[in-house]
Amino acid sequence: MKKSSKKLSFSRRLAILVPAVLLAGIAAVRAAETHRAETAHPLSMAAGRHVENAKCSGQCDNVMLVSDQQPDVQYYDGVKDPTCAEAMLWANANGREDQIVFGGYELIDGYQTNLPTQTFGLDVLDGKDIEFTLPDSGSMFTAHIKDIGESNFLDSVECDQLSCSGFTRMLTDRDSGRATLYDSCASSLNAPDIYALYQAPEVHGSDTDDTYRVSIGLRALPSTGSTTGWVEGAGFERVYTSSELADDTVHVIADVGETTFEFDLVKDAE
Repeated sequence: MKKSSKKLSFSRRLAILVPAVLLAGIAAVRAAETHRAETAHPLSMAAGRHVENAKCSGQCDNVMLVSDQQPDVQYYDGVKDPTCAEAMLWANANGREDQIVFGGYELIDGYQTNLPTQTFGLDVLDGKDIEFTLPDSGSMFTAHIKDIGESNFLDSVECDQLSCSGFTRMLTDRDSGRATLYDSCASSLNAPDIYALYQAPEVHGSDTDDTYRVSIGLRALPSTGSTTGWVEGAGFERVYTSSELADDTVHVIADVGETTFEFDLVKDAE
């Protein structure tokens, strides 16, 4: 009986000891995590800035400088004649064999505006007319969808009114390449050179000096055949160091081919 009593006493002590060890281990892990969080290097970045006093020199006719981060923000507009807005459209299977998705986007003065997506069943391939509205002019169009033996089932597009206002070109990608579906742009209208400006502080660890990146890229319209939306090699890029950011105002001179943009990056008020 004495042996049984000792075994029982040991079992009770073990039952009390195991949870205590587990709790101590959990507390140690949490303490280590807290210590790591307290000693981790916080991220660092320079103060934000905004653009003021934008000017253009050199070839400035039919040229625009817009923000790459803020829709509808234009820093310089040298376009005097009407511009041609371009739209990309498609009607593709969306990964499910029983659904066809019609969608697209329109580039208006360098800004992309998406068309509402419309989803249909396979019966659309028997010859379906889809109505849609372009954002720039509000004009209604009809897209004809049918099986044309390609992955893109968009067959043609036509104006759904007596007249469709605006200067618009609509394109789509065929197996053989990019094709024009609708074009109300006069041949005399030249596509403007639309440059997009990106400016923002770079993120670093606490042991690295603050820097600020400024880049300007030339946007490409769909009719150029660009698949990225940008003209390769046409632009400007520079990273400003912490010593250059000491002043509240940084003057930027950006050469982009025959065009030069100048503007001030002014430190945002805290």
